[in-house]
Order: sequence, then structure tokens, then C-alpha cells
Amino acid sequence: KPTKKLPVIKQLERYINLLRAHPHRTAVVGLIVLGVASRFWAYGSPNQAVFDEVYFGKFVTNYFNHQYFFDIHPPFGKLLIAGFAWLFHFNPNQSFASIGTVFTDSSYLYLRFLPTLAGSLLPVVFYGIARRLKYSTRTAVLLGLAVCFDNAFLTQSRFILIDSFLFGFGFASFWAWLGWRNSHRWWWLIAAAVLAGLAVSVKWTGLTFIALPIIFETFSSQTWRRRLTAISAMTIIPVILYASFFVVHLGLLSQSGEGDAFMTPAFQKTLNGSIYASDNSIPSISLPAKIIELNIEMYNANQRLTATHPYGSRWWSWPLMLKPISYWVDGEHQIWLIGNPVVWWGSTIGVLMVGWLWLKKRLKPAAKKVAILLIVAYAINYLPFIGITRVMFLYHYMIPLGFAILLSGLAIDQLDRKYLDWILAVLLIMFIILNPYNYGFVPSILSTFVRGLLPSI
Repeated sequence: KPTKKLPVIKQLERYINLLRAHPHRTAVVGLIVLGVASRFWAYGSPNQAVFDEVYFGKFVTNYFNHQYFFDIHPPFGKLLIAGFAWLFHFNPNQSFASIGTVFTDSSYLYLRFLPTLAGSLLPVVFYGIARRLKYSTRTAVLLGLAVCFDNAFLTQSRFILIDSFLFGFGFASFWAWLGWRNSHRWWWLIAAAVLAGLAVSVKWTGLTFIALPIIFETFSSQTWRRRLTAISAMTIIPVILYASFFVVHLGLLSQSGEGDAFMTPAFQKTLNGSIYASDNSIPSISLPAKIIELNIEMYNANQRLTATHPYGSRWWSWPLMLKPISYWVDGEHQIWLIGNPVVWWGSTIGVLMVGWLWLKKRLKPAAKKVAILLIVAYAINYLPFIGITRVMFLYHYMIPLGFAILLSGLAIDQLDRKYLDWILAVLLIMFIILNPYNYGFVPSILSTFVRGLLPSI
């Protein structure tokens, strides 16, 4: 005799059947939930300045007191954080004197919110890219989970840092461009150009998200009309956006400040309270000229970065994650930029596996096209670092890492499902072991042991 099911059991079965009927929606919702949960867990911890928050916190504060500052990066990421904080009446008197400075009130939470939110959405962006690359749903979900449960992506998105904007806008631009490649609908191209423009307006390394579509459209488009349309959109729109953010940036920074010394007397004359403000012998300078001068000085300042750093590392060490970065220490509590070994080492193995599958002629023609695209993307994001002599850090590899993860999807698609289950299980275990270093908790003995396996170079 059949037993009568409880209403809650019926609802649960109905929900499970709904998920099975719509796996794509389930994957999207699941990745968003996991992304938000992992990034906003212990939100605001610690209530002290962490790593480069001492710089970006000060920069954002300067937008409120209008004092001119100088940074080697474009302004959009900082403007985003400041704009959101302005909505909630941020206290500009908050101190960012040094790493470990205790915040006097909770207003710092407004500054951390948007970077954390951007990091929360990155896993679902990778899922979308994987689906556009024609990977199976299970492979796409695994790649999204790899980004979600990578400890380095997590750490980089929990503080007043701009890298999560760079990753989010950049990879979303790549996703949108693939949409245009697959559908030929013009709005995907516009979206790709806008998002790429936002990425390069956060950091110059976002230029690769403009270069990649231009390279491929130049050599693969079948008509000159399509080629010119793509190249025009991917250059004109980002340039307009990039310049517009500098207009806002310079408009807000109208007072003399700590950044004056980087600029010429003509530039400083435009700042209220500067030593040249009332000097009539100095000719006035136009806004376009100020934007150009500032960008030239940003480039020169990048070239002048010759100082060493105890956690600096070289490009060849990044794929193996040989030198993590200490972000914050308070007694036994620690925060490190350290990646999930399954993601970092696994993606390196995955790249090599794709090369092996290619040599063995085990990639289908469609997979070969994807492999070419992702290899070029990986190369243009990684190889330029070989020629850079200034101090660099592990986080410089995180865009190439993203493409290595996507490239690994070609190899993962060849694996039996049981192997994917094992990969996911180890991924979660390593994430749990290392996450005290994300949230600033006291690391366990096992966490310390795993970090100790990484040699210091």
C-alpha cells in the first residue's frame, strides 16, 4: 500500500524535477548563489586595512575631499567604489595609514561592497563563456566552480581592490564577443566593446580584451564589412569611455594634493591651492592636454617601478604558484593571496594536455578552433610579462589563469564523468583547507602544512 507523502516532500520532488528540466537555469542560479555566499561570508572581516587598501582607500577618499592624487592605473575602478560609497554618505575621514590600521566605523564596508559583488558574479561569467565555447554543461559547471572555489580569486575580491572589476568586465567582454561570433547580432558586439572599454579603464592589462577580438576579426572575418565593423567598435567605443572617465576623474580632483609633484607646472596651475595657481607666467592647459599628460606620466611611473618587494615573483613561477603573497597578519590571524592548487596546478596540466591531444590528433576540427582562440588569448595575456623588468606579483597571472582554466575545459570534456566528480571533490577539499587565509581566520595545522608545501623563491 503506497504511503502518503508529506507536502514538503512533494514540494521537494517538484523542485528537483524542475531543476532536471532546466539544467542551464539551475547552473546559473547555483553559481550565483555560491559566488555570493563565498564572497560575502564573513563580509568586512577584518575591520583593518589589508594590503593595497592603504592605497585605494586613500584614493577613493580623495574623491570626497577633491585633493589631487596620482595613481599608475586608470580611474574607473576607483570611481566605481567612490560613487557607490557616496550613495551611502561615506565618511571621508576614515584612515588608511598602513596595513593593519583599524577602521573607526563601519563605513569601510561601502568601499568593499562592489569589488566583492563583482567577484561574486565571475563564476557565472566563466560558465557562460564555456557554454559559448560549446563545452558540455557538466564541464561548464566545473569551470564555473573552479573560479568560485579558487582561493586567489576569492581573496582578490573581498577588499578595496580593483582587480575583480578588471576580471569581471574583461571576461564578460570576451563572453559578449563570443556571442557576436556565434549569432552576428550587433548588440553583442556593442556590449563586448563597452565591457572591454570598462576593463581597460580599470587597468591597462585590460587592453588584451580589446586586442583579442581585433586580432581574430582581422584574420578570420570573411568580409571586409564585418572586419571593419568589429575593429571600429572595439577601438572607438573603448577610447570614448576611457577618455570620459578621465574627464570625471579630473573634474572631481580640483584641489591641490599629494599627486601635484608628478605633474607639470601647467597642469598644477589648474588645481586650486597649488603653488602655481596664481602664476600668470605659466600658460593655461586644456582638459584634453591634461588627460594626455596624465597618461604619459602614468606610463613613465610604471617604467620607474624598480624597487623590489619581499613577495615579488617572476613570470615563470606563476603557473605553479610558487610564491603566494601575505596580505595581512594580526597575531595568529592571516590573509594570503594563495590559489587553490587544484585550479592553478590543474589548469597548467590542462594546458599541457590540450597540447598533447593536439599532437595525437585527438581534437575535432571545432575543438581545434577553440584551442587556437584560447591559446592565443593565453599567450597575449601571459607572454608580455617576460619582457617586464619591474617588480611583479602572483596576481598578475590571474587573467592568463582564467584562459588556462577555459583551455583546460577542452581536456576535461574528454574525461569520464567519474573523473569530474573526483576533481570536484578535491577542489572543494582544498578550498576548505585554505579558506582561513581568505577570511582572516586562524589557519589550521593542515592549512599551514599545505601553504608550507609551496617553496619561497
